[in-house]
Amino acid sequence: MKSKLGNIAASLLAFSLAPGPVPVRASSHMDAPLITRDPAANTSDVYAFVVQRNGVKYLDVALAVYPHQEPGVGPNKYAFDPHVLYQIFLADPATGADRVAYQFQFADNFGTQATILQAYTGVVAANGDSAQNFTQTYTVTKVVGPASTVLGNGTVPPNNQGVATPKYNRNSDGLQPARDGVGDAAQLDDYTRAAVTTLGTSGYRAFCGQRDDAFYGDINSIFDLLALRSGANNRYDSQGGFNVHLIALDIPLSDITGGENQTIGVYATTSRRATTVLTDGAGSAGTTATGNWVQVGRQGNPLFCEAFVALADKDLYNRTKPTSDATLFKKYSDNPELGTLINALVLKANVAPTTGRADLSAIFIPDVIKVDLSTDRARLPGGGASNTVLADDAGYSRMSIFGGDVLESRAAGHPFRLPGSALGADATKNYVPGGWPNGRRIGEDVIDIGVTAIISDLRSLPLTIRSADGIDNVGSNDMIFNKVFPYSASPHNGHNFEHNPRQVASPLLNISARGVAGTGANALVGGFILRGSQPVSVLIRAQGASLGQFGVTGQLSDTVLDLYQGSTLMQSNDDWKSTQQAAIQATGMAPLSDTDSAMVVTLQPGAYSTIVRGKNGATGIAIVEAFLTQ
Repeated sequence: MKSKLGNIAASLLAFSLAPGPVPVRASSHMDAPLITRDPAANTSDVYAFVVQRNGVKYLDVALAVYPHQEPGVGPNKYAFDPHVLYQIFLADPATGADRVAYQFQFADNFGTQATILQAYTGVVAANGDSAQNFTQTYTVTKVVGPASTVLGNGTVPPNNQGVATPKYNRNSDGLQPARDGVGDAAQLDDYTRAAVTTLGTSGYRAFCGQRDDAFYGDINSIFDLLALRSGANNRYDSQGGFNVHLIALDIPLSDITGGENQTIGVYATTSRRATTVLTDGAGSAGTTATGNWVQVGRQGNPLFCEAFVALADKDLYNRTKPTSDATLFKKYSDNPELGTLINALVLKANVAPTTGRADLSAIFIPDVIKVDLSTDRARLPGGGASNTVLADDAGYSRMSIFGGDVLESRAAGHPFRLPGSALGADATKNYVPGGWPNGRRIGEDVIDIGVTAIISDLRSLPLTIRSADGIDNVGSNDMIFNKVFPYSASPHNGHNFEHNPRQVASPLLNISARGVAGTGANALVGGFILRGSQPVSVLIRAQGASLGQFGVTGQLSDTVLDLYQGSTLMQSNDDWKSTQQAAIQATGMAPLSDTDSAMVVTLQPGAYSTIVRGKNGATGIAIVEAFLTQ
């Protein structure tokens, strides 16, 4: 793998040092001092990737705002702010100049205000019904230069309170955790499915509402002097269990000037009116906002403002446009303080170059996400490669190009467009990363990708690539993503959720059993219980032949392993290398003999049974074990 990454990096030198950004970072959602005081306008993440529906290609763009939402708060609920103008831009990828703006504006509506029940007066059966006392509607407007066109309107579904919003949750039970992701739009919960809005006849679709925060990482340790955690039982997802509000839009490529034979830039802003007037006393008019819109927040590649731009200029970043980045902020990417901190606090050596970083300036200046529209659709995540509920697409990697996830590029223009010869692929074709730095998909591990770029050196040959895979000890989200619009996972249930569920006491109990594996009713049976409210990945192995290496005699020579929940057979294995060899080896707990059995499965909380028997009716001593892999 090191050799392959070296070849990739060598090609990146030739193709990435031209002006233009290559997004490779993450965000803790607290980018600049002033915007942290304005959560409804605080942009947390921007996403942009190519999708396909009914044979037609679309650019899916999304903006997450209002981070760190505690599920189920009351009596007032998190919501979009009707006094904020939310905008997602398509821009020139080289200069950052705006080409198209998609504006989202919201309005509040109450069924009645003669009650303390601000959001719900009963169980919500459908979006906007009488039980959803507080509702929001929105208008989407497309702006090109001085011309504006209203694309359509939509309704925001309720937040996930729990009992009041049961359809968000497993078995439509408000006391259960939020539903897992799905691969078919018909399987979405009723609230989400009904909130996906077709805008006119142009092919646009929009969704605006509460969702799980798709960003994951140990931000607490990163900003605690980079005192990073390690170890399988010491993982901390700082955004685990929190929700955000998401604005998502499917843009038909046929409606983008230039079509799919180009690379496009994407970024987002939030703005407020220039003047706010406050009145008091009986009969007062309340708060009114007037004047021009003034930009207060901006997001392109996550982390640039937060981890590169000095405190003196962070608020300035949020007030300016990408066209100013080369003049105002290039000095920070040229000489990154973050590299110095990583060297001193993590690597304990001068590893990351800290001056003259033309490669990092090519990534961030101007600060827009670049997406090659000529590729096939992006590969999408579910809940992991071996997830039994919804597995990742074949070939998907949370590390994007550093995990071998690439797509064929059919149009020039992307700074990471590489000849196939650099990747060991078809030399007659060109390729771009399957995700970041070619757009950004929901679910990518942008912290690990980003730190890899910082500690590597792309400036001269031979290039040095140092992988940061696992740098913050968090490698997955706490929810299973959807593979259909709006792609992000269901919002956490306010009645039943956990923050950072992998940090609680181990959910796995009763993990091993050893004995004679006989035939029929005398097979070796083991059981285990998963507690908590979130799915976890478990390695189960049945060893017989391997026991010989520990002095055991009479061991079973060839095991067959079955996993049951109740009377339902969930998975079976004979010879662990036959199905999931790579996933099992990645856990570091593979059986020692090829004739032993094992499986990696993602399981919901509950009770499970394992049955171990001998192949072809053989009998002997065996052991069955279960381990958490995350």
